[in-house]
Amino acid sequence: MERSTQQPLRILLPELYQYIIEYLEEQHNIHSYDIQVFVMNQHDGYQLSFAFGEDYSHQEKITLTLKQIQNKEDNIKPFIKEFGEKCKETMIADYYKMMKM
Repeated sequence: MERSTQQPLRILLPELYQYIIEYLEEQHNIHSYDIQVFVMNQHDGYQLSFAFGEDYSHQEKITLTLKQIQNKEDNIKPFIKEFGEKCKETMIADYYKMMKM
């Protein structure tokens, strides 16, 4: 994989993708079609890029080493928890904005 090319996380790291999606569905009722997650290989690990909201216009990023990815509970879970809250708030705001139109 080239350093500048983003690829879908579900293809490159399917176990991590499944972990993220299951957590978001269980804790925040956010489904796989509500977000897009891409990964880009970097010299010190992987950069995960989460797109969400109307037209996937909002974005959150995190860079993780392979060791951090393997220890999901300590390193990824806090980010996913915070991301889930932001995503849920954004989706609610987008819904109300759409209803006003």
